[in-house]
Amino acid sequence: MSNPLPDLDGDVLVALQDLMQEDFPLLVETFIRDAEQRLQQLQGHLCNADWLGLRHSAHSFKGSCGNMGALALHDVCLQLEEAAEQADADQAAALIELIPAMLQRVISRL
Repeated sequence: MSNPLPDLDGDVLVALQDLMQEDFPLLVETFIRDAEQRLQQLQGHLCNADWLGLRHSAHSFKGSCGNMGALALHDVCLQLEEAAEQADADQAAALIELIPAMLQRVISRL
């Protein structure tokens, strides 16, 4: 579960800034708001042992993280997607527990 990947891919951020230009802050704001909602969804699915919902939410969050260049979060979401597929509550809980601190590190660098 240790994750050697960097929190953010600087090349992706530069490309997004170049592409979005003055709309980049809106993209960041949307990512943050969406990520906080997705974290709540992940926690809810785990509490309800809703493995399909957890897998889908982890997959969607993984895509958002990948689009923003949040490499370590992307990897944790991939692992969470796999844990949900196996209905591994302990692994899923451990992974979800990592997300808030990782998300805060990403937000602080955006």
